[in-house]
Amino acid sequence: MFNNQSSSVVDRQSIHEKTLKVSYRKDFGVFLTNNILTVDEILDVVDFNDKEILHKKFLEPSCGNGVFVIRLLERIFKEKGNPSQFQNFVESNICFVDVDEKMVEKTKQNIKEYYEIRFNESYVGSFNAFVYDFTKRIKPKHNNSLFDTTLDVPLAKFLQNIDYVIGNPPYVSLYGRRDRKKDESQRVYYLNRYSQFPDSLKNGKINYVMLFIEHSIDFLKENGKLSFIIDLAFFETAYEHTRKYLLNNTKILSIKYNIKDFEVASGQVILTVQKTKVEDNFVNIINAEDDSFIEVNQKLWNNPSDQYKYRFNSCSKSAEIVQKVTIKKCPTLKELYPKKNLRTCVMLLNMEDRFVFDEQKPKKDVSIYPYYQGSKGLKDKYAQMENSKFFHYDKVLQDNINDELKAELTAKGVKNKKRLGLGETVIYDNPKVYIRQSAKEIIASFDEKPSSANNSLYVFSLRNNSDTTIQFLKFLCGLLNSELITFYCQQRKIIRFSKGKQPQIKVSDLYTIPIPTDINLQKEISNLVGLIYESDNSGKFINEINNLVYQYFGFDEEDIQTIKDSIESF
Repeated sequence: MFNNQSSSVVDRQSIHEKTLKVSYRKDFGVFLTNNILTVDEILDVVDFNDKEILHKKFLEPSCGNGVFVIRLLERIFKEKGNPSQFQNFVESNICFVDVDEKMVEKTKQNIKEYYEIRFNESYVGSFNAFVYDFTKRIKPKHNNSLFDTTLDVPLAKFLQNIDYVIGNPPYVSLYGRRDRKKDESQRVYYLNRYSQFPDSLKNGKINYVMLFIEHSIDFLKENGKLSFIIDLAFFETAYEHTRKYLLNNTKILSIKYNIKDFEVASGQVILTVQKTKVEDNFVNIINAEDDSFIEVNQKLWNNPSDQYKYRFNSCSKSAEIVQKVTIKKCPTLKELYPKKNLRTCVMLLNMEDRFVFDEQKPKKDVSIYPYYQGSKGLKDKYAQMENSKFFHYDKVLQDNINDELKAELTAKGVKNKKRLGLGETVIYDNPKVYIRQSAKEIIASFDEKPSSANNSLYVFSLRNNSDTTIQFLKFLCGLLNSELITFYCQQRKIIRFSKGKQPQIKVSDLYTIPIPTDINLQKEISNLVGLIYESDNSGKFINEINNLVYQYFGFDEEDIQTIKDSIESF
């Protein structure tokens, strides 16, 4: 029964969590770890067979109800230990922190409760417990001293003194388009305090996870280890500086993905690192769905042109296929067209009803376009675009609203990031390719008519209607819709998908798709795409496009079957 306290903590915190509003949980990053198996997987970073285990020091920087601390104690004192040993270990070797005093007190209470169950007496020892905002980094950014002497923080005595950091840092995003807007001085503080952010960086999205990772590493001894469960947003563009920081300062031991522990959040990964600088290290990449794994050398991720993305494939065979694509050294879409040719159309925030109507309402100096909406507008590959609403490009109304938003945010001390965007009429007026923003495969369609779309569709345009442009757009549509490109995007995490969540595709990732520049290939695919839109029996032409793409990259029947099977099981 001594090993049931952590389960009791989980049961109680799970009940409490259900009483919280989803909006509150997202605003304050309250995603408690209610799965003991996940807690154990994070704690597996600890060598519990180490004879010196009772001399190792542990930090939990966002303790919540203390489930990680309780489970750690259960595993260490499973079959050994006496009251004095236990008390000495808690007093000398465990440090826990939370910004919420109630959580710190709850963790203390749960430790006392476990001690009383374990030894049938009351706990009278002390705790290394701190009510502290862990986003306030103790070490300065550009100073060789161990900690900032201007900060009188008792927690500072543990800097570079911890063997293991464990836990579930709060997932709170600041300053993104749809994120919490805090005073601009707070952003300046974070940028000026954390080493991962270059001095040239003046804005951008910040997440508490970024801060907790670097600050926690400050506390580790050399060769100390950290294991966190974090949101899969870690793979996104916003985390570029955090990924680079880890590559430069740690050995990345493992990444476990496809974890789905929090119903109101996207998927998670367990990141495990060791504080030591390495040039050559193979990272264990584990798929939580079936425990299959591959190894990837972390030096392959040290690529500034790819924003230090941690890219990996689902299996070695898939990695070989992706390698065949990269060997061709095709330029990326971004390299060919770097001037915002790929983008969202309109960004109307919560004011769509002021610009979008069921019917056309003619007004002076206002252009009107069919308005495509996500999967309703683009139902399948090569589908004819459909609309039930019309977008009114009202520049005067846009400017008035943006002026109001700017005044409102300036009064709150927030740098103006929230604004309406109506896009460019030159894009709406000319031929274009639409691409679904959320799908498990790449879904694209060519549209020659004047049109617009909401932000659930991306648009690629060359801003003219020349014959050369139309030929390239049709080629691009065919390439994007090919089986190989969907496979490539799934394997390279361009399509981000976690079980139970909607798949997502980011513009920055879509831009990394390789584009063959062979003119004959482009003409052949372009002609076939034209036939698809003219024919009632398009399947034959779609197969021809797939075969042309496979032939160009040199794939055999075994490769092609692997690709098809992988897409089917994604």
